[in-house]
Amino acid sequence: MDGTTFYLHSGKVRVCSSRRAKRKERTEGEKLSSERFAEVRKMWRVFRRVFGELEVWRVAAREAGKARGDTLFHALNGGCIRPGEGVWAWSAFSFAAGSLDKAAGVEAQREGWEVELSWEAADYSRKAGAGDAVYVGYFYEGMGRTPGLVRAEGARREDCRARVAVPDGGMPEGTALHLYLFFGNKAGTRFSPS
Repeated sequence: MDGTTFYLHSGKVRVCSSRRAKRKERTEGEKLSSERFAEVRKMWRVFRRVFGELEVWRVAAREAGKARGDTLFHALNGGCIRPGEGVWAWSAFSFAAGSLDKAAGVEAQREGWEVELSWEAADYSRKAGAGDAVYVGYFYEGMGRTPGLVRAEGARREDCRARVAVPDGGMPEGTALHLYLFFGNKAGTRFSPS
């Protein structure tokens, strides 16, 4: 109306000029934001394949009141992922999320590609079941775009110890690993953060 556009945004009426010049180029900040978003989307697709039937992120999103698992994944991990590199902030990255209690006092020992993890005993409750399954997510050092997942067969939370064989992935012996321990209930309907 008369060179002014009225529109509704977040439930409020806003006003702007109808004749705005188009910008010729995007700013560096806009480019970086788009590149990071694209990288997080790529990682999300990879994670969906890694988890397969385990609906860790969908369940966690429902528990957190988010619409979808990818939304929660992006909210938690967006700052830990760089364009063209994948995960770079290993200790801040969330491999899994959920409402079960996470492991405390985790220690790892390694012999070749065999890893033994131990953790402190929990006060068992509905947020930490003694029979919870044990999962270990991993990345090889320098391979921030290729996560992997191993289930510790036969191990349960109450054991306070699990031994897993991480595939060598064609990597040289002694390649550093970034490990993420988490638990899942027997029904596979609840998980812990890593």
